Amino acid sequence: MLARSAFPAFFFTLAGFLLFLLTTLSVPIIKTIYMLKIKYPGGATAANVGVFGICYKGNTVTFNGVTVTGASQCTSTEVGYTLNVALFGLGGWTTGQVVIESLAGSLIMNAIAAGFAGISFLFAFFAWVFSSRTLEVILFVTLFLSALFGWIAYWINLGFVLTARSRVWSYSNNVFSGHIGNAFWMTFGGAIALTIAICLAGCGSFGRYSEESTKNRRDAEITPVTEEKHSKHHFWQRKHEQPVSPASATVPLAANPPPPPPPPNAAATGPTGAY
Repeated sequence: MLARSAFPAFFFTLAGFLLFLLTTLSVPIIKTIYMLKIKYPGGATAANVGVFGICYKGNTVTFNGVTVTGASQCTSTEVGYTLNVALFGLGGWTTGQVVIESLAGSLIMNAIAAGFAGISFLFAFFAWVFSSRTLEVILFVTLFLSALFGWIAYWINLGFVLTARSRVWSYSNNVFSGHIGNAFWMTFGGAIALTIAICLAGCGSFGRYSEESTKNRRDAEITPVTEEKHSKHHFWQRKHEQPVSPASATVPLAANPPPPPPPPNAAATGPTGAY
């Protein structure tokens, strides 16, 4: 199999798909992957914000002689949510929304990008395994859509984390701090991987895919031309061509026929009238 040109596109498509899938499965599904981390002044984690919810760590810290205790819990998995500031365990905090519900709902674009990347991954896999140029062309089209939704998800995530981080500082009077999480950088890497896969799929469409099919196609192109070359006659050769009868074609004529047998000798015929 000479489908080496299809493997790089398959590799980067797989990488982009996994990165967007892990981002989609962030908090509250996978607790170690989050879009934004909110910390206490002492550096302990107060909450992790993900695509479909929030997990409050429930740490107990002391700063400036004040002990702050928070209950550990996670919200249910849902599209669009708000951050309940009371669960941070700090009284007197303003009741303003740290996470805008409509902006949190737009994080669903990460799941859409992961879905399109998954479809592209299937086409990339079959294009590599079956050495198919047609599947490679289809892969190029699906990767374009995957990368498009991937970059849209990245810019939405950027607006989400910057807005939430700013509001954490503002609404807590600089008591809590917000930090960009690893899920944000996963979407950035996934969008780049899908973009690279588009270029590789476009280049791979012109590569070699099967040694046997290439040989058969080359033979099909050369054989008719060879036969036509051998059967071609010039016009001056056609003038000297003579029709050949079936008899002459099957029984060749002798150039010098044998002489006829001599007549019988008179002496050999018997007694004559002399007797």
